[in-house]
Amino acid sequence: MKKYFSVLTKAGEAAIASASILGTAVGITQMAVGDGNGSLPIPDASQTGLINEVYRAPLNRLVIADQAANVIRAEMIIPPQVGGFWMREAALFDDDGACLAVANFPESYKPILAEGAGRLQSVNIWIAVSSTADVELIVDPSIVMATMDEVNNAKNEAKDYADDQLGNHEKSRSHPDATLTEKGFTQLSNNIDSDSDVLAATPAAIKAAIASAVRQAWELSNPKGISLFFFENVDPNTLWPWSRWEYTGEDRTVRLAKRDGSDVGQLGGSDTVTIARANLPNEQLNISGVTSQQEAQTITTTTGGKHKHQGGMGGPGDAWDPDYVVGSDNDNHRTRNYTSEDGDHSHDVNVPAHNHTVSGKTDALGQGQPISVVEKHVLQMCWHRVA
Repeated sequence: MKKYFSVLTKAGEAAIASASILGTAVGITQMAVGDGNGSLPIPDASQTGLINEVYRAPLNRLVIADQAANVIRAEMIIPPQVGGFWMREAALFDDDGACLAVANFPESYKPILAEGAGRLQSVNIWIAVSSTADVELIVDPSIVMATMDEVNNAKNEAKDYADDQLGNHEKSRSHPDATLTEKGFTQLSNNIDSDSDVLAATPAAIKAAIASAVRQAWELSNPKGISLFFFENVDPNTLWPWSRWEYTGEDRTVRLAKRDGSDVGQLGGSDTVTIARANLPNEQLNISGVTSQQEAQTITTTTGGKHKHQGGMGGPGDAWDPDYVVGSDNDNHRTRNYTSEDGDHSHDVNVPAHNHTVSGKTDALGQGQPISVVEKHVLQMCWHRVA
């Protein structure tokens, strides 16, 4: 079984069958593409639309691709300014929105100019029908966009026709010069900037004019200073060797510069920050406290303090002055003695209930490590044109 194919839906089969019977034509006017919700779908005749439609537009053309096999080709053009989605499925619709055919194809990403790259893309569906006469073909040239190959083919056909006519004319005896209103001989010219209405452009001149127009259009779209983003590994110096591009820089985000352009190209910022004391809120933290409550108590000193004192005459203790003279005649000898001795003893000390206030500093917090400020992102390549 083929991996990629297209089928008529039940609505499409019914519409073509009815057209064959009634002698009318089926109007296929629109095409839509979808992303299949992230996976390649398998076309089914019972479908009434795409699994996940992302874009729809009128057909660019509907033509007979193979008259003998009754195969028609439907084409839709997606302009460069539309995109930003994947394409895996396509469908054809009539004026009333009925889905007439569905198809799948190799997945392709359609970029959008805002992503830094864009392209004009055509999507084609080939469908075999019972008779091409039952399908209303698009033949209005005002709504058909020609491809470059078709333009070149038309140019070659015109050249062949002109060569035949000139060959026949050369054999005749009447060789007038061509004018804007009369046929005749003309002089060829390779000048692509000429304003002459009597000279004929050669194929080389036409080719050069097309190349010049394409180059001028490219220059208008990609002036010096423009930045382009790519979703794959692309080097514009290789794509467009007549221009020069520099890589904007690795691991950097883009920030808008000043309106006057005075700071364009300047680098700054960091993926990490370290919070210093100056970055903290301007707040004071008060630290105070009270020790646990100490209940009232009586404390007894240790035992000690044994002592005695020097006393007077006739004291109970030992003599400390054995010959103390008293009286007016100095003939009365006495002793002066110590007091009685007080032995070892202790004292009780009353301690009232009390507490103490405290103050101080907390332990140092943290390690001063930097903080990452990188947001969720998707990486792309960014180049800017310098010449």
